[in-house]
Amino acid sequence: MIFGRKRTARKDGADPQEERPDTEQATGTGTDEKAAGTGEPTDWRGAAQDDPWAAVDARDWREDGPFDIDEVDLESDPVGRMDLGALVITPIDGMEVRFQVEQTSARATAVLLLHDESAMELSVYAAPRSGGLWADVREEVAEAARQQGGTAELAEGPFGVEVRRMMPVVTPEGQQGLQPTRMLMIEGPRWALRAVVYGRAAIDYADEAVTAELREVLRDTVVRRGDLPMPPGSILALTLPPELDEQVRAATQAEVAAQAGAEAQRRVLPDPTGQSTAIQG
Repeated sequence: MIFGRKRTARKDGADPQEERPDTEQATGTGTDEKAAGTGEPTDWRGAAQDDPWAAVDARDWREDGPFDIDEVDLESDPVGRMDLGALVITPIDGMEVRFQVEQTSARATAVLLLHDESAMELSVYAAPRSGGLWADVREEVAEAARQQGGTAELAEGPFGVEVRRMMPVVTPEGQQGLQPTRMLMIEGPRWALRAVVYGRAAIDYADEAVTAELREVLRDTVVRRGDLPMPPGSILALTLPPELDEQVRAATQAEVAAQAGAEAQRRVLPDPTGQSTAIQG
């Protein structure tokens, strides 16, 4: 980490956050944070006042990162980083970088970082100016895991409240298994950075030697939210370097073509019962 850990000062002494335009309210698109007809801010903190995690949420978890783009000076930063538009990441030596891509649009929506026996998926979302998006959705995340036959609990981690899950999966060998994950969300100025941790770092979460490198990568991450109005919870697409974008698009097109070819091989034969039976041919 080379850039400062404090917000970059403006030459005129002003705080850039105070001068950021309130685009949601100015456009009248319905994505602002005020309750209809009341003029009062919507309470995105969601949880009841007796939420046992409220005190944990109130702490400043971003003092050492991740950072907002207005809080750092990347222009004079000599460190080699990967600029993905909405995210600027700093992979460590030996780390493999992959991307989650939508097949329909071929746009990258998440970056997957693999190192040793652990992995971390990063994605960033638009969030309300008042914050509280994570408090509003994490119980739903935990409940969804339980409904799928897994287990989930809320716990305090190095970036605040996280959801620790054990999810049922089928291994490549066809056997039933359980996959441990840790999901956390770090909120900044009108954005929320979600991290999902897999592998040893999800199992041995108390072992700092196991989790240190992924933690450092997460702290070094910079978010570029932009000023476009977006409903809270909307995912911010990543912008890949041109040569990498071509590779990703080609791989996505090949995958879509392979699926289309497999579907074309399926033929439907009449069934004596009057129903249709699909067979693989």
